[in-house]
Amino acid sequence: MGFLSKLFGGGKKAESGVTITYRTGPDDTCRSLAKKFYGDESQWERIYKPNEWRLKDEVQSGSDKMLPGTELTIKDPKYDANGQPIAAATV
Repeated sequence: MGFLSKLFGGGKKAESGVTITYRTGPDDTCRSLAKKFYGDESQWERIYKPNEWRLKDEVQSGSDKMLPGTELTIKDPKYDANGQPIAAATV
């Protein structure tokens, strides 16, 4: 690896893991989505943090329900939107 590659991150490994895009429904909350995708509603921050900028209006309104149709990024879920386990990526 050359000097410039080291300096500018050429040696970094690509992120592994699954990321899915989910469009919210009428009764979705961070807790309900954490239960759906991670099997544990206490993992709600894993939904909120990467999508905080998208959820700004919901937070300001004081409601924990998300606006229907909001597109969220779900990183490294255990389950898909249908509740099926997501297989680990093989390299």
